[in-house]
Amino acid sequence: MSFGEDRIYYNNFASHLLNTYNPNMLYPSLPHRWDDGDWCGTIDMIKSFGFTHFEFWLVPRLFCRDGIDSEYGREFIRQMNVIIDYAAGKDIGVIMLCSLATVGSDWMTLCPNVPADWEELRHLWTQWIKLLPGLGGVSIFPGDPGACSRNGCTALTYIDKSREIAEIIHGNLPEAGIELNTWGPPFFGWGNIQGPEGWSGEFLQEYQHTAWEFTRSRMEQSMNHLLKRLADFPPSTVIGINLGFNPDGNSLGDESAIYWANEIAKTNPIRTWDFSLTEGENNVIPHYRFERLFAQRVREQNSAPYQGGICFTMTPRLNQLSLWESAQSFLNIEADHTELAELFFEKLFGRGGREIVRYLPLFEVVKDWGNYQNVDIESAEYHRSMTQLLDLLESLTPNSGFPFQPEPAVYKKELLFFARFFSDLSSSQPDYDELRDRYWRHVYAIYDSLPQHVDPRPKRATDRLIDTFRRSSADKNSRIDGKWKE
Repeated sequence: MSFGEDRIYYNNFASHLLNTYNPNMLYPSLPHRWDDGDWCGTIDMIKSFGFTHFEFWLVPRLFCRDGIDSEYGREFIRQMNVIIDYAAGKDIGVIMLCSLATVGSDWMTLCPNVPADWEELRHLWTQWIKLLPGLGGVSIFPGDPGACSRNGCTALTYIDKSREIAEIIHGNLPEAGIELNTWGPPFFGWGNIQGPEGWSGEFLQEYQHTAWEFTRSRMEQSMNHLLKRLADFPPSTVIGINLGFNPDGNSLGDESAIYWANEIAKTNPIRTWDFSLTEGENNVIPHYRFERLFAQRVREQNSAPYQGGICFTMTPRLNQLSLWESAQSFLNIEADHTELAELFFEKLFGRGGREIVRYLPLFEVVKDWGNYQNVDIESAEYHRSMTQLLDLLESLTPNSGFPFQPEPAVYKKELLFFARFFSDLSSSQPDYDELRDRYWRHVYAIYDSLPQHVDPRPKRATDRLIDTFRRSSADKNSRIDGKWKE
């Protein structure tokens, strides 16, 4: 395997990441459903971008008996099988990612050390593998947010029980690839996630930070155990491991994973799973984070024999540029990301589209997961720039004739929305309440028809975006500042 041979388009359409630009696969009566044609067009697009696989998370709302037996579950199964068959015809493999032990809409984590829980988990894994017989791969990961530290569960439990699930996968889908993810610091939450007295594995937002706590002793114990157990997994099991055991995959001090990646690669292929390089999981805007993306690819290539990895999106109908750049970062690691972006927009809007690129970094004002952009510009100049982008977009004529989802004319309308929205946010007298409502209605209105999710990310993300400008407007000469703080 050569570097970057597996280029995986990972679309996370979980119920806490729904938005106008993500397919609603979970609530058939609500907006943003993609029909079969939308999905086939998306497969055509990612094929043209250079991807080799499509990966999806079988979210807890589906990974339960209700998820299998419900109307939305049956429709998901039908449509996913259509996608799998169509993708196979395009030589695109489909990978199902699933948490070892998290089930249900309330994200309950069952305990593998409780016999009844483990029997239920084995049943669910077996059923889903049979329901999607054309899968090209299955990926096991510690869970988001699910992990267990009850009844003696540790990261070693996760590894050992994942081996049993890997055998179920291999027995039912002998041709499918298997991936085991180290996800987290490492093995997110297994043995270190905390809860109150009497905790039964339910999702508790106030305790989720404990799953990210890193200690060298826990890391070494769990990684050494993984090395010992690799021979017990089905042949050619891939291991997902970043350069570092932290949210951004940074190889810093004790959190460096480079030694372990190379040790694993002596016997098993390795891939990255870095969410932070393109979007993170919070801010819905047109993203532009490609300097760090390409720099990290160089570090990966120089550090260990990675055969590829995922390219994350929760906004596939807004951040197609991120997907294009991600695939290209594996295919042509020495490419200039600016030139790639200019080529992308020239295909969409003709030669004049290349000018869009110089404005895009200005959208990265919120310093959330993975954003290392430093937008240091006076508010008045920021407003002028966004107004210029608005005028530029208005002047461009969309092209067609190549695979792109949605049509370039629809994509142009979305860019216009954000240019106008950010221009208004940075104006001399913005109405922040109206702007918050405008953004919410355009991006997240689906949540007005849903109960409060256990992970209330959309409301936090909306407030944070508005508050970034609300704070800067206190001083007319203030700058849109950017120091990553999370």
